[in-house]
Amino acid sequence: MTAPGYSPGHYSTAEELAAEARRYLGQDGNDTAAVLAAVAQVHATLAVAEAIETAFAGRKRPEIPASGIVSPVMPAPRLPGPGPLPGL
Repeated sequence: MTAPGYSPGHYSTAEELAAEARRYLGQDGNDTAAVLAAVAQVHATLAVAEAIETAFAGRKRPEIPASGIVSPVMPAPRLPGPGPLPGL
């Protein structure tokens, strides 16, 4: 069974390895079960990563305009002489 949006390769491999790990639980092969479970987790993680990448690949990314040199907003230079308010 493949979950919608997941990579069939990694997802099915994860399921198979997890089922194999379950067979070893409670037997002398507990180390084998642990290794198989860890590898199954890696494949499950890869399946999720591929699903996320596939979902985002179909989206259009917003265009960011190229940065241009924008002059800073500065007031025009004041004329010499007294200001508009006396004493300032």
